[in-house]
Amino acid sequence: MKKHTFRILVVCLVIILAVVSFYMLYVHVPYYNYHHQLDEIRNEICEQNHYEYMDYFSEYRGKSKYYMLKVKIDGVESYVAYDTKQKLVDTYQGDIADEKSVKKAILDKYKVNVDLEIAYENQRFVYYGRVQDKESLLYVYYDLSNGEFIKAVRLGE
Repeated sequence: MKKHTFRILVVCLVIILAVVSFYMLYVHVPYYNYHHQLDEIRNEICEQNHYEYMDYFSEYRGKSKYYMLKVKIDGVESYVAYDTKQKLVDTYQGDIADEKSVKKAILDKYKVNVDLEIAYENQRFVYYGRVQDKESLLYVYYDLSNGEFIKAVRLGE
């Protein structure tokens, strides 16, 4: 009976090891590498351009892929957009619309709560939100400077 229990225990441990190994190799390591690569890109952009990083960085994948950063340029808070070759595409230095009022406008119009990011779409800085439910996927874009609605795209339904 003890040999039988020992074999079952070893088989269970081998299965657990296989599941953990699969998770590490195919989920955790790629996820870590992707975020590590983004951190390196952010740091390179800031170091090469002598920016003071202001705790906002995101990768926006629209028609083109852009890296969005909030930085200080000569003491002025700015948003910058860089392409995949780490070349400056555009800079925005100015007042931005209140994020809460943009979220409220989206809630009133589409009846959904959305997390907003800053993106670069159609040669302008925008608030960008994405909401997915079972039937559709909604993308909304509002102007960063004044919070005005630009466009919405709904896929599905």
